[in-house]
This record gives sequence, structure tokens and C-alpha cells, in this order.
Amino acid sequence: MLTSSLKRTMKLILCMLAALAAVEGATAMFEDQAGTYDWYRQHIGLVSSASFHPSKPRVCVATAQSVVGCLNLRDGSLAWRKALGSTSDSPAAILLPKSSNFVTVAEGYLRAFDLEGNLLWQRKVLSSTAVPSLAGLAASDDSQERILLLQNGELQLLDPSDGTVLGTEQVLSALAKPAKIAVGSGSRNFVVTLNSGSREAVLVELQDAKKGHFGRKVAIESPLILSDVLSASADTVAVLSHDGKALCVASVRGTESAVRFTCTQLSELVPELPASESFRVDGTSGGYVLFGHPGAALLAADEEGGLKLVKYFPDAISVSLEIRADNDAFFGVLEESAAGGGVKLSVIRSNNGDVVQVESFPSPTASERLVGPAPVFTPSGLVLGTFVRKKDKSVGFRALVSFRNGLTVLLQQGVIVWSRDESLASITDTLFVDLPAKQANGTALEAAEGLKVDFNTRLRYQVLGAKVQLKLNSQAEAEEFLLLRGALSDKNTPFRDVNGFRKLLLALTSTGRLAALHNGDGRLLWSRSFPQDAMPTKLLPWRGYHDIQHSPEILLLRETQPGAYAAVLNAHTGEQLWHLPLIFGIAKVVPLHAPMHEGSAVQSVYLLVEKVEIAAAEAAPVLRLLPDSVSSRKHVAVSERSLHFFMQGHDPRTLAGYRLATIEDSSVAVAVPAILSWQVNFADSVLAVAYRNPTEPIQSSVKVLSDRSIKYKYLNPNLLFVATGIANGVPSDSVAAGVDSLSEEVTVHLLDTVTGRILHRQSHLGARGPVTAVLTENAVLYYFRDIDTGRFVATSMELYDATPGRQFNVLDYLFNPNSTRPVSSLKPTPVEVQTQSFFSRLVPRAATVTRTEQGITAKQLLIVTNTDQVYALDRRWVDPRRPKKQKLTQDELEEGLVPFQDTLPISPLSFATLDRQVLGIRGVNVEPTRLESTCLMFVHGVDLFYTRLAPAKGFDSLEDDFNYALLLAALVGLTGGAVILQYMAKQTSLNQKWK
Repeated sequence: MLTSSLKRTMKLILCMLAALAAVEGATAMFEDQAGTYDWYRQHIGLVSSASFHPSKPRVCVATAQSVVGCLNLRDGSLAWRKALGSTSDSPAAILLPKSSNFVTVAEGYLRAFDLEGNLLWQRKVLSSTAVPSLAGLAASDDSQERILLLQNGELQLLDPSDGTVLGTEQVLSALAKPAKIAVGSGSRNFVVTLNSGSREAVLVELQDAKKGHFGRKVAIESPLILSDVLSASADTVAVLSHDGKALCVASVRGTESAVRFTCTQLSELVPELPASESFRVDGTSGGYVLFGHPGAALLAADEEGGLKLVKYFPDAISVSLEIRADNDAFFGVLEESAAGGGVKLSVIRSNNGDVVQVESFPSPTASERLVGPAPVFTPSGLVLGTFVRKKDKSVGFRALVSFRNGLTVLLQQGVIVWSRDESLASITDTLFVDLPAKQANGTALEAAEGLKVDFNTRLRYQVLGAKVQLKLNSQAEAEEFLLLRGALSDKNTPFRDVNGFRKLLLALTSTGRLAALHNGDGRLLWSRSFPQDAMPTKLLPWRGYHDIQHSPEILLLRETQPGAYAAVLNAHTGEQLWHLPLIFGIAKVVPLHAPMHEGSAVQSVYLLVEKVEIAAAEAAPVLRLLPDSVSSRKHVAVSERSLHFFMQGHDPRTLAGYRLATIEDSSVAVAVPAILSWQVNFADSVLAVAYRNPTEPIQSSVKVLSDRSIKYKYLNPNLLFVATGIANGVPSDSVAAGVDSLSEEVTVHLLDTVTGRILHRQSHLGARGPVTAVLTENAVLYYFRDIDTGRFVATSMELYDATPGRQFNVLDYLFNPNSTRPVSSLKPTPVEVQTQSFFSRLVPRAATVTRTEQGITAKQLLIVTNTDQVYALDRRWVDPRRPKKQKLTQDELEEGLVPFQDTLPISPLSFATLDRQVLGIRGVNVEPTRLESTCLMFVHGVDLFYTRLAPAKGFDSLEDDFNYALLLAALVGLTGGAVILQYMAKQTSLNQKWK
């Protein structure tokens, strides 16, 4: 019999064991762990147009990333935003101040939002290849606001409250190129539109905008060919000539008779205005503002359409549209400050050119370290707004300025109220590199400043961690624990760690900026800006060192002419090491799979395919070696037989493969010729192409099945997946001929890029694109759209070597390297293909795969969805060998097979982006760490998201915030309990003997 004290002791020990088990077995993310291994940055994109609300603290913007939204005027924070499509075009958007409706048109839909982002209504516009033109008709005393939409040559007048079409008028022939629209509101409302490249504009009067009645339609002829730079004032219309050298103006007062444009050369009208490739003409209440960067001219128009110069602003670098305040009209002019290092905003009265307000503002400053030439702040847009001063209730002016480098600032009363850096919303390429070692000298990356901690602080952190995990903490203790966790964490230190978790993330943007981010918290360490005519387009690894004291080097390429070049930078400091101008454009960059070893350095070698003119597109491409040296040519000569690449021909249905000719051993840099090896002409257009990453590690070349048999994986590094068919939304010949759409098909091909031989082909009837595919090891997963069900189908294929009589030998596998080498394209082997299809609830846009250092960890397929999330799909769910039965054998369970289901499941816990929506995803970069269980994932689009992934859980490490104090307390408790239990057992035995 156990005594009561012994029972209490055993209960205490069991409780401590349960607590310890809870600490080690928890795998889910708790609320206090959010943000420990991930970070998230929201952006809105590069602002292309904006509008201030006249009475509410909102500025509504449209961006080049096809995003619209509103910003809070007080601090620049996001009030709301919406992505209108997957394209990178800026949507047309107008703000109707009276109804507070923000109206946009994009991706075939006209939508209206309120100032809080709620969708009020939407309607589908006519499908056409032409981009719709949108304009707003301001409200007056006897009329209401209206929306004007020009689509397919038809002018529509809509009610902004519900999108109802009040009236239509066919004004232009439906052309493929977009038409422009301008609205005038003088003695009578009118609309002018034209097709670019024509000699005629069409004017339509608005007889009754309230009821949607159009009036007279008049053609305005021009002696010159007109461009799409169109504007209207109170009673005149102005269009820039197609060559940009003349301004054509017509008066619309007497439209009963024929109306013609009168064209005046700009050199005569404004002699001081320098020539510009892109002039802008904005209408005012009494004339026009002509802007050419630099320089702007205020022009007055008379009743006959004549123009005269009112005032010239030679230093203008941006001009705003006209706004009305206090029954008067004004526009803004932005100039560089005479003192340098800032800008000057002048508010001009439109009728006489008087300057009513001048304010100077300092230049925006960056928080990170700037490398190289100072960034040039060139404005891309200026929007003028008004506000009421608190002191005297007078009207003041504010301005929203957007710069080409992605910066957006609000200027008011001589200060920069707030600024938003949106350049990282346009990332085009990313690269992970190692941080410097802590002992390295001369590093430019400074350590993050943190709290000074001592032993007592660390002990307090461990105690609080134990209380939090056992749910014994108060709210104040939970907040203190989070503060201490951030202070004691080493994830943000700018030095490399043993496990390879801390990395330097390099991001190249379309604004010409190279930014270095710390992957711990996403902060900027340094950035380098490039001018508009020298922006790099590709970011690649260049040179790495085994010696940790040396910084890795990166390669920047500008592929387009003029100004193509190759430049090498120090990855840690951003310093440019050398710059090589290129006399040719680059059509494709072919990296060599095997790097070149030079002492303690690993040098990457690239083949640059020269871009040729369309007339010479059928000729064999010419290659250039980078770096072009004696050692690199010898390296390429050794690898010559394995250097093959493919390119898409001038016809989108053609693929061609090339190999290198014999490389001459010359000390002079010469072009490397390419020889056509094969060419394949497909019946339909190529929808998708996928190939395996040549650096992907493969742990095993065999697969052990449930019956203990062995299959050799078909590991061909030259394998190419090609899908052909008809893309979704594209009319086909069969549809035009009246054939059932279910007869359409998507055909997939597996090609060898060395010989062009088609290894496998299969077709899916009643299918269309888009096709999304990923190829890893010997497996392929691709998605397509099923026409009959309207759902997406995921098809999985696994390839195996079907050579008859091939036996697996353990000794060969261990000691014979030839047994695990990939198959040879020159000695083709038969291929066994296992395939299975599943319905998918996810709508994919792109796909990639996780990657670990040795390739031992089971891979997950990362699917980018149409909801702007990344879903981590376990490969077991798309295994083509999933048994079509519910009860599995013991062998099948050991192999990890899952019973077949026709629809792939969705687990909310499998989203790699957690509960975040990464707006407009354009790329997913996966980087292995030195721990086999873990890899790093960076997702970029309009937003940025970073996290760690452990596809098979963290089997080789403890969590960073593992509570060692609780573990030590549990061990001490167990030891003490064992000693007490032994003593009590002896006392119980002794008492029993005395009885």
C-alpha cells in the first residue's frame, strides 16, 4: 500500500512530466510566436494618378501595379486598397467629390468604391483589345455628377450611384488601339475624342447630362496627324501633333458650321521651351498648360482658338492639374530649389499666371546607407489640394508628389508631412547571399542596437517563458516576455550564424534600385540607385569565397540597348568593382551548371545570347562568354558536351535547341558560335515551359516501393516540360468554325533539350490554359482548366528508368558513382511514366518547390494562388500511386501512401504565407539553410513576406525560443522526486519490517 504522501509525490512528478511533454510536443504557432520567424510589409505600388478628397482626410491613388486605394492624409497609412487584376498596367481612376465615389476601370470591369474601400457596384464593360477611357463630369447647380466611358468607339454616360447607362453614342470606329477622351465645361458641356494617328477628332455635346441625352456630333478636321495628347478647356480643344512639334487648337463655340484645328509650331508659340520626347497638355478654365520637363508654359485661348503665351516657367519639373478654390482656379508648379537639395512648390492662378504661394521643401532623406551616386528625385506626378488653416480659417495648398524612384511624399506648409517608399513594390529579381562573419574586418553592415542584457534579465526571460507556456502569466508579464524576447533574439544581428538562418536579401526593382535587406526583420541595410537609362534588369551570383573573410560578389546585367552592360558589386557594401559596357543586347542568359574553381573562390560562368533583329531571327544565335578569359574558355571547353540550351522561335509554336561549336583557345575575347541541334513545331501555342533546377540536390536515385521492390528515378538534367494548347479567353479556330469547345485540348510534352527527342506526350481533352507547371527530381505537377466543370485540374507525373533487367545492388549504390549518375541524353533509355489527375480547389498562378541543402527532407510544392497566397502542398497528396481504395495494407502505410480522392484537400494550416495576403505575387525565392530541415522563403509582389519553412518539421534542431529554464526545472524536479521517492520507499519498507 502506498502512503498518501507518496501518492502526492507521484502526482507531482506526473504533472511535471506532462508539462515537459507539452513543451517538447507543441508544433502549432501560438499568438505570442507571430512575427518570430516571419515579417510582412504592405505597399500600394508606384503612384501613377491621385486625387484629394475636398473635405475628408483621404487621397485616393492608382498605381502602376494595377492597385487602387486611399491613403490617410495625416500619416500616409493605408486606409484601404484593392488589386484590380494581374496585369502591371495602371488602371484608369477618377474621384467624384460630391458622391465620394472612387470609380475605376480595369480588366474589363467598371467598379465604384467608397472612401472606406467598400465595393458599391460593378459592371462588365465590352470586351475589346482597346483600353477603355474614363472621365468624370463635374456636378453643377442644375445637374449631377456623371461618368463618361469610351469603349470600342462608343461613348457611354453612366450614373455614379449604381452604374446605370443613361445614354450611348457611337463616336469612333472600333479600333484595336486605345482612344482618348477629354471633357469641356464652358457655356455647354461637351466631350471630345479621337484615335491616335488620325487627322480628325469628334466632338459630342451633352444636351441633358441628367437624363443622358447627347446633342450634336461634329467632326473637327486637322491639317496635321494628331497624337493621343488631348485636352479641353472651357470652349476650346487642344491636341498635340503626332511629331510633338505643333499644338492644334479649335474653338467649339459655333459648332453649327464646320470646325477645324489651327496648328501652331511650339517653337513659335513658346521659343524658350526646349524640345521634349513627351509633352503634356492640360486644360484650364481659360487656356492650357504645356509641360515638357523641364519647362512649362501657361497659354491663354481666345474665342477663335488662338493661343498666346501668358507666363513661362523655365525650371518646372512637374505640373499639376487645375483645381478650384475660393471661386478661383489654380495649378501647381514644382521646381528644384535654387539653394539645391530640395524642391520649391509654386501655386499659380490660372487666368493671369500670378504666383499666390511659394513654399520650399527639403529633399527626402533615406534611413538606410546610400551607396554610389546619390539618387535622383525626378517627379513623375504632382497633385494639388487644398486645406483650411486652423488659425485664420484661410485656404492653404498641399501637394502630393510621386517620384520615379518610388517615393511618394505629402508637402504642406514647408515640411514633408509623411513619405512612403514604394520602390520595393516593384521587385523584379532577388538573391540570397551570406552575411559577413563576425570576425570580418571592413564590413559596412553595422550591428543592430539592442538592449544591454545581463544574467538576471536572461533568467527573468526564462521564468516568464515558463509561466507563459503553462498559462500562469498576467497580461503585463506577457507583454514583458515579448519585449525581452525581441531584445534577447539574435535573428537581427548583421553577421552570419552557424545554422545559416541569417542572410542578406538583395532585391532589384524596376525603378533602378538595388536594395539590401536583412532577412531577420526586413530592414534596409544599404541601397544603390541607378539612372533611368542605365537600370539593371537581372541580378545573378558572380563570385563566392570559401574564406569567410571575403565578401561575395554579385553580377548586374542590363540586357536592353542602348546602354547594355555587366557590372560586378560587392554584396556586403554595394561597392562597384568593375563595369563592362556591352555592344549588344541580351536575349537570354545561360548559366553553366558547373562553376569554375579558382583557388579559394568559386566563379560563376554565363553565356550571353545576343539579341538579333526580327529579320535575322532565323539565324543561329551568337553567344558571348562572361567572364571571357583564358581560364573560363578552358572551363567551357571541358564542359562543352553538356552545354545545350533552347529558345522559343519567332513563331510562338516553335522551340529550337542549340549546342556550342568548338571553342578556340584564344587570348582575345571572341564570340562563341551556336549550332542548331533540333527544332520542334507544335500544333498549338506554347502555354508553359518548366525545367528542373540544375543545382537541386538529389539524395537518392532510387525509390523503394511498399513491396520492397526498387525503381530507378529518371533523373535527366536536360528534361523539359512543354504544354501547348489554347489559353483561356483566346478564341480558337474550332470555336470560330462552330465546333464544340470540349474538343479543345491541352497537350503536354516531355522533351530532351540535347536531342529534341519527345520522351512522352499526353493530351487532355476539353481543357484550356493557363497552364502552371513545376518540375523537381523525377516528378512533374501541372495545372490546367477543365472546360466542362470550370475547375482546375492538377496532374502529377513521376518518371522512372524502364531499362529491362536492371537490378539494384547495394554495393554499387555505395561505391560505384556511375550507378547514381543521371541518365545520358546521348544514350536514351526507355521511360516509365506514372500519372494521375485530381481536381483542385486552388486556382494556381505559379508554382515552385522547397529546397534543402542535401535534399533529404521531403519536398513541398509551393503553389501561388489567385488569392495572393502561397500554399505548401505535400507531395503525398499528388502521388500518382495513391491507391484507389480506402483500406490500405501495412506496407502501403509504411510507404506513406494516402487513399485516392478525386479532389485535393485544403488545410488552412498549410498556407506558407499564414493568414497574410501578399498582393500581386510576382516571385517566390526559396533558399536552403545549413540545417537540413529548414529553408527560407521570400515572397514578393506589391507586398513582401518572409518566413522559414520546415517541410518535415524541425527534426534536427530545437526552436530558437526553447525554454531551457523549464527543462532544467523539470529535470531537477524529477531528480528530487526520485530521491524523495527512494527515501520514502525505504522508510515504508522499514516500518513494515518492524510490524
